[in-house]
Amino acid sequence: MYYVGFDIGSSSIHVAVIDEEGKLKYVKESIPHFGVPLKRLPEIWESIKPELDGEILSTSFTGIGAQLFNKVFPELLFDYESVTIPKGASFLEPNVSYVFHIGAKDSYFLRLGHLKEKVNLLEWSANSKCGGGSGILVEKQLKRLYLKNDSEFFQIDDYSQKIELMRKLYAQAENEVKDYSDIQGFNARCGVVIQSDLIHEQNEGAQRPFLVAKLYSTVARNFKNDVIGARELDPSLSAIATGGVFSSDYILKSFNMLTNLNVKRPKYHTAVAAIGIALEALEKKNKFVIDFNRLSEISNFTKSKRPYAKPLYAFLDKVHSYEGKIEKVQPDVVRDVTIGVDGGSTTTKAAIVDVETGALLDKIYISTHGDPERALKEVFRHLAKKSNNYNVLGVCTTGSARKLYERILVSQKKKETLEEEGYAVLDGAVDEVTCHAKGIKFHDEEIDTIFEIGGQDMKFTSFKLNGEEATDQIKEARMNYSCQAGAGQTLENMAQLLGLDVKSTLQEAALKAEKVPIIDSTCGVFMEMEENRLISEGFSQEEIAAAIVRSTAASYFNKFVGGPQHIQNKCSCQGGPALGKAFLAAMAQVTNKDIYAYPHRELFGAWGAGLFLREEILKVKKEGKEVRSAFRGFEVVDMKFEKEEVMCSDYFGKLSCKVRNCRLKIFSIAGEKVITGGFCPRGNSEGAEKVKVDYVEIFHRLFEKHFEGIKYEKLDEINVDNEKTVGIHRAGVTLGEIGIWSAALFSKIGFLPVLSPVSDEEIAQRGINIAPTEFCIAMKLVIGHGDLLAKDKRIKHLFNPSVIEEVRDKKPMRKFCIYTEAEGYLLQDILGLEEDREILPVLYWKDKERSAQAIYDELKRIGYNISKEKILEAIEYADQKLKAFKSDLHKQGERFLNKLEKK
Repeated sequence: MYYVGFDIGSSSIHVAVIDEEGKLKYVKESIPHFGVPLKRLPEIWESIKPELDGEILSTSFTGIGAQLFNKVFPELLFDYESVTIPKGASFLEPNVSYVFHIGAKDSYFLRLGHLKEKVNLLEWSANSKCGGGSGILVEKQLKRLYLKNDSEFFQIDDYSQKIELMRKLYAQAENEVKDYSDIQGFNARCGVVIQSDLIHEQNEGAQRPFLVAKLYSTVARNFKNDVIGARELDPSLSAIATGGVFSSDYILKSFNMLTNLNVKRPKYHTAVAAIGIALEALEKKNKFVIDFNRLSEISNFTKSKRPYAKPLYAFLDKVHSYEGKIEKVQPDVVRDVTIGVDGGSTTTKAAIVDVETGALLDKIYISTHGDPERALKEVFRHLAKKSNNYNVLGVCTTGSARKLYERILVSQKKKETLEEEGYAVLDGAVDEVTCHAKGIKFHDEEIDTIFEIGGQDMKFTSFKLNGEEATDQIKEARMNYSCQAGAGQTLENMAQLLGLDVKSTLQEAALKAEKVPIIDSTCGVFMEMEENRLISEGFSQEEIAAAIVRSTAASYFNKFVGGPQHIQNKCSCQGGPALGKAFLAAMAQVTNKDIYAYPHRELFGAWGAGLFLREEILKVKKEGKEVRSAFRGFEVVDMKFEKEEVMCSDYFGKLSCKVRNCRLKIFSIAGEKVITGGFCPRGNSEGAEKVKVDYVEIFHRLFEKHFEGIKYEKLDEINVDNEKTVGIHRAGVTLGEIGIWSAALFSKIGFLPVLSPVSDEEIAQRGINIAPTEFCIAMKLVIGHGDLLAKDKRIKHLFNPSVIEEVRDKKPMRKFCIYTEAEGYLLQDILGLEEDREILPVLYWKDKERSAQAIYDELKRIGYNISKEKILEAIEYADQKLKAFKSDLHKQGERFLNKLEKK
């Protein structure tokens, strides 16, 4: 007789069977359900019954996908993973103390104790809502990087073929990363931003194995930071890793290196929760076997609890979608053309534009698949088919890979030669907002509002009105920085969880739904969690498809655009997602506006780049100048791109900034070197021969000049035994005015202020490795500086104020960051600072009395008897020192502005 345990996770189902003696008889692990667990369950049930030769007494459940099962079937045994994982872990490793679990969405740290045969949960923690250390993040990035033709994957009807393809994908990734070690992860706080960073490195030419190794290192580190936190773990205790993510040898090895533990991975580590719930059923003598033919009752129950929007198909009458043809060029005709190339985050697009008419003569739109160089070659291999018909007068690039593509396509040597001969050379790169504006205005001058949704980047543009008529002057233009909640990549990620293609089957499914469940659309991570919840509640694939399409549109419109007050009369929607009728209908629903979608809208960036360059060419020609292009030619597809990686200081020598020492990627193309990958304050990462003005360095020089104390690097030069040293971190609230003011104040009352160094890789990694994953990189730098000062016992105190900024007399009354204003308390908590070592006043900036009282109270708390009058005098002194600093800063600003005016 058997007890069958099911673990229904966010992406997979696991099954374990225990007999009446408590022995494990059968395990079926990691069966992907592709967003339809209720459909998969009866199939799995039928497949395991022949494997068992006795009566099945119980079917019990755990996991996010089964949370509502016992609401419909009260006798059914359900329990949470915080209970079932410890049971299963102790079964697999009887004396285990630490369990580290990473699933598709949920991650846990569990510390267990054992009393006779009973397992006690002594301590536990789970991941936050951040997806920076999750299996879903790994799965969706590997699909993006490895599936060369993802539409074929989504068109596979055979469920087993899909499973086999995914297994091969994971195996290929594991094989490719095995030669990498000591790879630092991405400096990111959540799954969406990690993906953004990965895409940017990819577009700078980073190879796939390196990106996967970096992704895996990030997942291991973020799990440690987010779930384990600052706990000190005993390496002598037994520890195991469970969950699908730890199937990766690389991730397990990275985690062991980060924690200095020897964590083992037991057999059946992915089925740990299924084993646990089966054991619990045995313990409780549960004898309920679910009728798998009644699973629709679960779906019906959950549907009654949700708010809904109207079906998307009801808004198709507000969608005005136009199709267009590409103009044919006769075989014996040669046209003057421009080439526009849009290197986006997930796709690469190109357009051949007729200089005379602006017409589109050829186009291509392909997925980048993690290899921008290969994608660019594929694009030009297609365009080269008609190269005899084109006289290329210019190449213009746009998108997140625009700089890389410009350097590859345009020869600097050829440009210099042509300019010396007197020709105008106009090849270059231009921003996406300009390109999309050019693209839409070419089609319809009446458009006054543009919604543009790309894979990673989102744009919004509105034009000034002359009465009711739209002009060409931009009124408002914006672009997202890191949040991708309304972007195409987020929608694609959610579509893949359902096994649907964002461009085709997702759109078709969404338009079939009779009602649309409304889900949280404030954040990409929340949206994916909500999608998982819909899956667990048994909604149909069509209803979930409609929900995620609508939530993406709602997030873009409400969060990014800012709502109806920003839109005007006639709205256009463009970009990849706008190819789908369901997405356009969703935009019509959330905006309550008619939506116009013009031909070839998926490549308005590339077409707009070509049109922008066309206008520049026509202007120059009117002036009587002849235009030539430094385009390397269509033979660029056959050129060999040799690439090497080198540290900036090794390559540039004395021209290196000596601050960051970036790892540069150097391409050799036709005898020229293209340098990418640097983030240089002197601007040298493009191979400049002259040192540019480094305004970051100038700021730090001014900061150090006015800082009344000593630099951290100079501590070895003095005897600090008798000094009351106080550390001030060169980051966060004390980088700038408050830092100068604080140093002057403490110097005046008898302390020696110590200024931490300029941020570097070591400080950044200190912060990244101990800060919670949800912190932005600026806050992680603050933690890194604080950690450096805190670990140096020559520094007796750390000044970590919480600053309440000045309240304005007009809206917005106050603009602040909750993390910044709580900086001192966060440092105290994360670094575990002794109470008598940290000086932690709440400063009311510009309110001297309250600030003086706060400083007095703090100093008295740690044993210093300094009068409030003396502190007020020190504040007056600090104010004067701050004035001098600001005066010098303003003079430097004037010099900068004067240089701009001269240019």
